[in-house]
Amino acid sequence: MEYGRKNVDRLDELMSTIQKTDNIPTLPKIINKITDLMDDDTFSVKYIGELMTKDLSLSARILKIVNSPFYGFSQRIYNLNHAIVLLGANVLKSIVISTSVFTAMKESMEGLWEHSLFCAFTAKCVARTLNKDKKRLISNGNKKKYMIDEDLVFSAALLHDIGKVIIATTFKNDFKNIIETAKHNNIPLIDIEYKNFNTSHDYLGYVLIKEWHLPPSIYFPIKYHHNLVLADEFKIETAIINLADFLTKSIGIGFSGSPYIEKLNGEVIKILGIDIDFIRNIIEEIYSFKEELYIFD
Repeated sequence: MEYGRKNVDRLDELMSTIQKTDNIPTLPKIINKITDLMDDDTFSVKYIGELMTKDLSLSARILKIVNSPFYGFSQRIYNLNHAIVLLGANVLKSIVISTSVFTAMKESMEGLWEHSLFCAFTAKCVARTLNKDKKRLISNGNKKKYMIDEDLVFSAALLHDIGKVIIATTFKNDFKNIIETAKHNNIPLIDIEYKNFNTSHDYLGYVLIKEWHLPPSIYFPIKYHHNLVLADEFKIETAIINLADFLTKSIGIGFSGSPYIEKLNGEVIKILGIDIDFIRNIIEEIYSFKEELYIFD
């Protein structure tokens, strides 16, 4: 009974932390200001650009991402305002949040930024490939093709592990211990999260992203990326995040908290209508860009 009460108390503390997102040390005032401005559909690109130039690390990462092979623009983008327009509000907001949060988390969880970024690129690659294939993703048998929003998938994948920030911020020492336990026993980090906190990073990420006013097409895939069968909405997007997470772990990019790699979820194959050849082709494509990831350090 005492153990259960402790878990409830910890869950209450985690949820309280989310409700006070301004107090999370990994979100500087300038980041909050930028994200608040981008909540307005009529935000000024010029003003956002001026704010971003005050954070050289953020500006550099935005330009590196927009110039990466994954985006494949024919000409190099040097102007930050141009990059802002090309990336769009949702991708830009996700980059702003993740850059700030994961950089501040680097000491407690080395490799999370790299894992998240490559997962985002992989998810975009999967979505783009599916969109190009006319034989796949027929919606409800009515011959109408379901087009995936590649940028929203990129954003959801980039932020899919952001719930770990809440745990790491609220219970810093305990979080380090559960990571060590996951490493030592080669078990999923999410299992230890449930045991210690009565919740998990996927649910916490969902609540946090909802608080930050990102759309349902981002926060629902985050919520269910470990529980695909429960996803009633945005099931295709959730399946893509699950697949991208699996491939990123399998290739060995970054570190998500545990070396344990679960088997590929059979539901992913069914929902996306893909086969082993599709997966092999995706691996070949993203593996060719593997070295490009290290320009984002």
